[in-house]
Amino acid sequence: MDNGRAKTRELARVGIFSALYATLSLVPISVFIGAPSFLALNIMITPVIALLLNPMEAFFTSLFGGIIAFYIAPFQAMFGPYTILLPITGSTFGSLAFHKGKTGSLAAASFLTIAISAYLMKNFPFPYFIIPHSVALLTVLLASFKRMTSMSLKMFLYAFVSTMCEQGMMMIFAVHLLELPWQAFVGILPLMIYERFLGTVGAALLSISLVKVGAFKY
Repeated sequence: MDNGRAKTRELARVGIFSALYATLSLVPISVFIGAPSFLALNIMITPVIALLLNPMEAFFTSLFGGIIAFYIAPFQAMFGPYTILLPITGSTFGSLAFHKGKTGSLAAASFLTIAISAYLMKNFPFPYFIIPHSVALLTVLLASFKRMTSMSLKMFLYAFVSTMCEQGMMMIFAVHLLELPWQAFVGILPLMIYERFLGTVGAALLSISLVKVGAFKY
């Protein structure tokens, strides 16, 4: 009976957050330079999924939410069907880092290293764009070796890691799928910082609130 209730709760969480991600995909917050598309408010939900759900739940939630968003809000699909991989990457690696200790942190750090390397392979004349990704890489490595007693601080740090993993996948696609030149990233950088700040702060505050009211256990 308890196992059945647990499965029901898992399915409910997957359904609720998938719907929330898809719904917020209808709310644009920023243009995407290099494609006739927009970034949507659902970038705030990707880290929430990472913080509140385990890696398996996070994967399926972002998969279903991404698929639904692709069909109901095509204006936010800057990479076509590949756009679905953005929330999957951010939520899954973020959840691994947050819930699975050093092993999960190493997985997230490895992905960020790949994303940074993929950018520098073609856009090395403008290396400043990967500074936030490098900070996220150092954050996840250092945080994995220090036990934090502050729930709020931990959620802010890992929300940042999650949203930068999502952006890392976006960066890979922008460089190698859309083949944007390094000059384009000069204009993209301030927008990226604004978007990831919004994603980090919004996600952390929402996650902290849900934990404090008892909706989720920390």
